[in-house]
Amino acid sequence: MAAERTTRAWPWVIAILAIALVAVLAIGAWATWRPLSEYDAARLTARDIVTSVDESSRDDVPRETVDRQLSALGPAATPAQRDRLDEQSAQTTDSSTASGSPAAEASEPAPADVDLPSAVSRMADLASNQEDPELAATMSGIAASWSAVIAREDPTAQPLMRSDAPEEPAAAGAPDRDQDDDSSAESDERCTPELTAVATQVDRALFTAQSAEARGTDSSDTAQALDEWQENLERIQDQPAVMSLYECQPRPARGGYEVPRDMTEDPAAAAGEVARDVSEYSQSAIAAVTPTERAWLLDLLESSARAQALLQPSDPVPALVGEHLATDR
Repeated sequence: MAAERTTRAWPWVIAILAIALVAVLAIGAWATWRPLSEYDAARLTARDIVTSVDESSRDDVPRETVDRQLSALGPAATPAQRDRLDEQSAQTTDSSTASGSPAAEASEPAPADVDLPSAVSRMADLASNQEDPELAATMSGIAASWSAVIAREDPTAQPLMRSDAPEEPAAAGAPDRDQDDDSSAESDERCTPELTAVATQVDRALFTAQSAEARGTDSSDTAQALDEWQENLERIQDQPAVMSLYECQPRPARGGYEVPRDMTEDPAAAAGEVARDVSEYSQSAIAAVTPTERAWLLDLLESSARAQALLQPSDPVPALVGEHLATDR
């Protein structure tokens, strides 16, 4: 009787094993032939840029920093993903040669020995055009970190994440009711907690920079860093995209700030802490907005990262600028 039951069970065992084998083969085939998503293509391209910085003969970035940046960008490419990325990069190279598109150029394969300024520009371009806001924030933090390293080595180095796109002029002529309604709706959509918080931080940072400059510093380099940061904050605050945020309802806090506690003892360090806060708020906003809103936030993130690196020269440059938990003082 037992032998008979065993004999009857064998066809079921064979059928289950056959189904399992087909499922495994199907999963393997899908992993091999499925298309590479835009998200993974951008993420893996960013990893390649970080790897090229690590493999550079210049040793600009510490190994532990590179490891942290690679970890933040997710797992390395599988062999199948690498093949798809190489195919996609080859097609992008051909199209970018014909069109000269910055977005296409940013997604090209990273050269084997890339200099850090080129890596910053490529990573910032990827962040500017990335549809996924969380990934864009990670890319932005890496680019700002590298820019801060460059600034610490050479305080006269030019910013690399600033958009060259001209500001759109304000509408002129007779007001249009429909246009006013559309503008009002667009303005309301921009009045998010993340953006209005950044607007407040810009104003607070400007107050802090002015206070630190008035108290004076012991170093001409520090004084120059404070002056440059103040100029950048004023320039960013004067942009229409930022000024319009102060008209949001409820209005962002503006003015009435307290001087940081350690401003009397070390004005530069106190200003550096506020710069760190601005970076955190900027990156949080980048992770919550659309690509069209990102240009001035990248500019602000870089200028604050550079300011922190120069005002707090003994502190290590963070691997991902903006990860610091902001403090309200």
